Amino acid sequence: MSESIRVNRDSEVKARYALALLRVAQLADSQTAARLMHHLIIDGPQPNERPEIVELHFRAVEVFKELADSLGDPSSRKPPPWKTAVNVTAHWLNVVT
Repeated sequence: MSESIRVNRDSEVKARYALALLRVAQLADSQTAARLMHHLIIDGPQPNERPEIVELHFRAVEVFKELADSLGDPSSRKPPPWKTAVNVTAHWLNVVT
């Protein structure tokens, strides 16, 4: 397997995992969902990833952080950005597959 395919596969696996975790988190209570989102924030792209994929990955991480912050703040009046998180992650997955 060539190096570029292996790197692309890593990003594909991470995007698929993120979508699955988003689905599970939507069924959980806010605190559990926030913790799940924090787990997505810590796993960055591979150092040799293509720049456009890195950009998509970091955009998804930004949205995961916004979602985690929103879920973790009981005084927040703004609805959690679930749809944005799913859309950004689905786009990331579409680009890497």
